[in-house]
Amino acid sequence: MLPFALHAEDAKPMSAKELAEFLGPVSPQAITWKKYFGPDFDVYYGEANRPLAGNVNFYLGGHPSFRPDPDSSAFESRLGIFAVQWHKTIAEDGSVTQRGLIPLDDYWKVDISVHAKSQKDVDGLLAIVSQLPTFTKKPKPIGTQ
Repeated sequence: MLPFALHAEDAKPMSAKELAEFLGPVSPQAITWKKYFGPDFDVYYGEANRPLAGNVNFYLGGHPSFRPDPDSSAFESRLGIFAVQWHKTIAEDGSVTQRGLIPLDDYWKVDISVHAKSQKDVDGLLAIVSQLPTFTKKPKPIGTQ
């Protein structure tokens, strides 16, 4: 089970202000987002809106429980300004899951998973997510606002 599933039922829509800060230049029409506020981490749940299909979920915190599927194939890429090693699995029905761990700095890490019926949708979701401020700039140091 992915760590994201543990908190999915407790995730809530973000306030308009928080959503605007989270999205930056990304249209709120592309992906519908919910957020789970943990004690020292947050988990974001995104469901694609048409014309894309699929979902993207990610943990943002200092202690991810990332473990790639041993049957996955690994490849290097980027998400925004960050390097990422993706671990891709293709299910019997042809659906694609890509999962990666991205160190944003010495503390903050993102454990991200993208799932869709096709690689085209996975790529489309990642193109949108790569524009989020989380992935376009380094995080603020802990203790600053």
